[in-house]
Amino acid sequence: MQVAYIKKEKCNTAMCNRCVKFCPASRKDQPVIFIGRNKKATVVEELCNGCGKCVKICPEKAIEMVTRPDRKPLDAEIDEKLESMEKTEEITAAADETVKQTAPPKRKETPEEKIANKKSRHAERVVRTAISCGLGMAAGIVSFYLAGTPNPITGSMIEAGLAGVQTTPLVGVLVLLVAIVIQKSLFMILKIDTAKLGKKDWFYQAFMTFATWYLSWTLMLSTSLLSA
Repeated sequence: MQVAYIKKEKCNTAMCNRCVKFCPASRKDQPVIFIGRNKKATVVEELCNGCGKCVKICPEKAIEMVTRPDRKPLDAEIDEKLESMEKTEEITAAADETVKQTAPPKRKETPEEKIANKKSRHAERVVRTAISCGLGMAAGIVSFYLAGTPNPITGSMIEAGLAGVQTTPLVGVLVLLVAIVIQKSLFMILKIDTAKLGKKDWFYQAFMTFATWYLSWTLMLSTSLLSA
């Protein structure tokens, strides 16, 4: 007799389960086609009447008709077949879950480990802050010397709004950008894990560098103008 056979590799019940819905031989207590735990349609060949309707409606062309020896099964054999197939599906699903769990379960930290990790993170933040402030201060001093001589404070310069302004202040901005960019390289040299730093951490580094750069450059410029 002819029975339906489903090719598992082609079956895609996530998008379609027409064969389950429209099988004319299926009953509520004895489904001919059902969805197993592996999300694939399965045929109970002993119940299939060989109508071939599922072959026509399958959009994936995953079903074909095959020939099996003619034999009318007993109800006990049908129940045994269904139970056996369900157990097989459960074993397959359990094996898939085992493969998915590649990472070991996360171990809970002890109070001592939490304190040690907290101290380690605090020490790392202090080092990062010191680096950003140190680079910002150095960048401010370098910017002052590279930006040129400040304009004299005269009446005409004050009216023009250029009193005390250096000739090439854009150089200072470039120096600031260099001071911000090289911090990642310094962190890698000091073995600070940059992968754990988020956007807020990098914003903090840039802000502290900018603040100390601005303050040190302004202080150097003010001192120069006062002495002049």
